[in-house]
Amino acid sequence: MPGKRKRPDQPQHDAAYKNFFTHSQTVADTLRLAAGELARRLDFATLERLPASFVNKHLDQRHTDMLWRIGFTGGGWVYILILLEFQSTVDRRMALRVLDYTSTIWMRLGGEDLGPDGEYPLVLPIVIYNGKSRWTAATDVGHLFGPVPEKLLGYRPRLRYLLIEIRSLDLASLPPDNVLAMIAGFEQAPTAGALEELAGSLGNRVEAIEAPELAAAFAAWIMHVLTQRFGGAGRELRRKLRAEEEGTMSTLIERARKWGEERDQLWLQKGIEQERQASMQRERELVHRQVSRRFGPGTAEQLMQVLERISDPEGIAIIADAVVECETAEEFLKRVREG
Repeated sequence: MPGKRKRPDQPQHDAAYKNFFTHSQTVADTLRLAAGELARRLDFATLERLPASFVNKHLDQRHTDMLWRIGFTGGGWVYILILLEFQSTVDRRMALRVLDYTSTIWMRLGGEDLGPDGEYPLVLPIVIYNGKSRWTAATDVGHLFGPVPEKLLGYRPRLRYLLIEIRSLDLASLPPDNVLAMIAGFEQAPTAGALEELAGSLGNRVEAIEAPELAAAFAAWIMHVLTQRFGGAGRELRRKLRAEEEGTMSTLIERARKWGEERDQLWLQKGIEQERQASMQRERELVHRQVSRRFGPGTAEQLMQVLERISDPEGIAIIADAVVECETAEEFLKRVREG
């Protein structure tokens, strides 16, 4: 079977990473950064996310089912299929998978989605890869076939996907306020110190691009990145970060940096019941805001009944994980109620 299964500690990190691409700002910045001439012909005011039902129900769990649509400045649409690749090894059949997903999208389009003469819209598949090794798989399905006689070349299928290798992007040439560039900066940070320095300026960058909804996505992802670097103390650190997080990137990183130096003393001082209750209330309010932004105020209000019954930070941390891991409000509410 191609590729390697995810490590057990990866799904939450992957879900937090995937959450970036539920935001239109991330998708728009990805297109501006990687789509070249095509990006200059797009009307970004028309960018909209489409239901996951457009995509094959058998979509492999290693990939997202993100589908967006954006208009050309001169009329017409292009569909943007975003696939995130988290494997530690390269999937040599990716081009074949892309062909499957793309043809499924075309088959599910209705007559109202076609051009005046029944023309099908362009589908632009984008594969975003964050593995350590270079991507070596074919980016055109036609390159998966062996030699064929010249007269049969026209029958060989052709379909390309746009490959973005996060860890190979040239950071020096990227605009600093681009969301994809920010993600690449974190992926390429060579040391924990570099990660801290980068995070210190991240809050201002998010504010500068007027995308406050991305702050929660970055916060969730940063916590998973940090916990991986702190090894076995990761889960406990993540719980305490959430209990103290005040909504800024610099606060998160500062809490993580001090954990190794002041772990016992810091949390002993905050162990009195009054402080614990105040911390719990801040954590409830943070999760409530995240749910309201992701799934709407109605879902957030239903969640409050569950939050009030939880008496320990770990229980709220589990709910916060569900915010980035669940696709729909129905899935989220079912999960937190059963949990």
